[in-house]
Order: sequence, then C-alpha cells, then structure tokens
Amino acid sequence: MRTKKRSYNTAQILLHWAIAALIIFNYFVSDGMGRAFRQHLNDSNTGYNLVASLHVYVGLAVIALVVIRIIVHFMYHKTTAKSKSAIDRASRIVHECLYLLMFLVPVFGAIAWYLGIHFMGDVHEIAMNIMMTLVLLHAAAALFHQYVLKDGTLLKMLGQK
Repeated sequence: MRTKKRSYNTAQILLHWAIAALIIFNYFVSDGMGRAFRQHLNDSNTGYNLVASLHVYVGLAVIALVVIRIIVHFMYHKTTAKSKSAIDRASRIVHECLYLLMFLVPVFGAIAWYLGIHFMGDVHEIAMNIMMTLVLLHAAAALFHQYVLKDGTLLKMLGQK
C-alpha cells in the first residue's frame, strides 16, 4: 500500500513555524525599541537592556533561518503548472513578498542597529508593518482554505496531510 506524500517536509514545516514564532515574538517585544535605538545611537554602549538585546538577536536568528528556509524551499520545491487564476497569482505574489520581507525587515533593523543609520530604523519599522499586514492576510487565507474551501491547506503546514 502506498502512502500519500506530504506537501511539505519536516524541515519546511519546522522552519515555517519557528520563523513565524520569532517574528511574532519580536513584533510584541518591539515596544520601547525606538527609545533603546536612540540611546544606542547616542552611545553605542547603551540601549542594551534585556528586551532590546533579545529583539536584536532574535532578528539575527530570523535572517539565518530565512536563508535556510529559502535554500530548503529551492531544494524541495515542486514545479507546478502556472495557474491562470487571479487568486493563485495573488497568493504567489503575497508569498514572494513575505519571503522578501522576512529577510529584509531584520536586515534593515541590523543595518540601523549595527551601522547606526537612523533612517534605516524607520525603514525597518515601516517594512515590518507591511510584513505584518501580509502575515495577517496569509493567516486569513489559510483559515479560509481550511474552513471555507475545506481543502486541507492548513493541515499540510501542520504536518497532518
């Protein structure tokens, strides 16, 4: 008897949820980062409290995990026929933007923090808000697939289908 192969392998699933958890964590601990960043710009030895340090290091971890995720994606990506559906094209664009922003948001933050470029802190914050909007859209689409279309898309990313 043949078993049906899962759409996502274990590495893809673990990376998806690890990156999601780290991004959500950093989003919620970002309150006060503006103050810490300004202190850090004035004196590079200040601005390092526990929350600021966690935020910076979690951001660096996100960069590393996203690079690994992109490598894994290309190693295991199945080529599919191009869809003519507008919804499928929009989904593809949102996913590509999410990959780009998952990498660029923490890169912008690292550039601001480590190179002391103030406006990159603003770029980091704006890009993060755009990314979080896309994350909410992505989550809503997953729930729509699961509960309205009932196609099991969410279960695939939970490793159950």
